Amino acid sequence: MKKLSMTCRSELDDQKEATKDEELMEQLEREFDSMDSEFLTLYRQQRVEEMRSKLNNVPKFGKVVNLVDRTGFLEALDKENPNVTVIMHVYESRFAACESMNKCLHCLASQYPTVKFCKIKASQATLSYSFSESGVPALLVYKHGDLIGNFVGLSKELGEDFFASDVESFLQEHGFLPLNEMTETETTGIRSSNKIDTNSDSDSDFGVD
Repeated sequence: MKKLSMTCRSELDDQKEATKDEELMEQLEREFDSMDSEFLTLYRQQRVEEMRSKLNNVPKFGKVVNLVDRTGFLEALDKENPNVTVIMHVYESRFAACESMNKCLHCLASQYPTVKFCKIKASQATLSYSFSESGVPALLVYKHGDLIGNFVGLSKELGEDFFASDVESFLQEHGFLPLNEMTETETTGIRSSNKIDTNSDSDSDFGVD
């Protein structure tokens, strides 16, 4: 009888211990969940601050940079913040498509101030006569000093008369511009202001410095 009583007490104690263990595990899981939630919240806050700091450290441009020689071309790349995307328009003023591209980039520069838009004549960049005749308008895209996009003879794809929204879509499709929602009013304004005036002076740079 005494042996049976000891056995019963032992089994009851085991059940109590198992219950305590389960309760302890549940408590630990709740604490871990709370810690995970706090950690994730803190981590997200830190990431947001890092992203804000990184964005604030990226220079702002807002206009097309006019380059006049090969030295300026190289300095525009070599001396720039490595996190900046540089989009270089190589052109010749005598071509309507080049004039259209200059106007497009003038509009896009204000829409994407963290992207550095530049323009330079093929002759000033000491490129070949053949390129200045058949390769323009050309868009060269650089980041970290490396050429990551090379689009020549874009009139074959865009035509002679196109809009900023066309160039914007083209660059976004190739991953060189962030998605940027514009209102219908803004889009209409860009389209109307960007249409080529075939009677205008072909040497005009549209007021872009």
